[in-house]
Amino acid sequence: GPDPSKTYGFPVDDMPAVGNPGALITVVKAYEYACPFCEKVRPTEDALLKDYGDKVRIVYAPFVVHPQVATLPQQAACAGYKQGKFKQMNDLLWEKAYKTRQFEAANLESIAKEAGLDMNKYAADMKDGCVKWVTEKQSVATAFGVGATPAFFINGRFLSGAQPLPAFKAIIDEELKKAEAAVAAGTPAASYYQTAIVAKGLKKL
Repeated sequence: GPDPSKTYGFPVDDMPAVGNPGALITVVKAYEYACPFCEKVRPTEDALLKDYGDKVRIVYAPFVVHPQVATLPQQAACAGYKQGKFKQMNDLLWEKAYKTRQFEAANLESIAKEAGLDMNKYAADMKDGCVKWVTEKQSVATAFGVGATPAFFINGRFLSGAQPLPAFKAIIDEELKKAEAAVAAGTPAASYYQTAIVAKGLKKL
């Protein structure tokens, strides 16, 4: 798997995110909606956003491990993302699909309606655009050695599984020092992840 001591240039173009788009710290979460540990780590994600504020964003990278149950909800999350409502869909999918184990299309449609999605666009994306999107984005995670969920890359540094909050903070605090030093030396904060992590990090496992 990925080496935690190395920096991987995990690209996050066209992936949903929560938090400040120009944050100095980008936490990529490779996940699926049938994964108990992906759900278990959600309070940790909330704590990071609360504790670090605008300094952290979380990017959600699809990685379907159980295709029979997790493919459709992942596509539904994509449909929400394409309508600017990823967070609403993500929260509802955990509460009303994962926790009830109802991953079938009818329940996902009901969730999409509750999230306020345009249902014609939802149906079109579920048939075509989001099928391709999930496959393409999963291949990105695979290229960086992801084989199980959840898997995290914190400014390109790998962290495996639903680790406790201090494990995340230890890496974030180290990376924040580097990022703040780079910004003080003239790197624009908004482009730090792209220029320092994606451009300079390893391009695959």
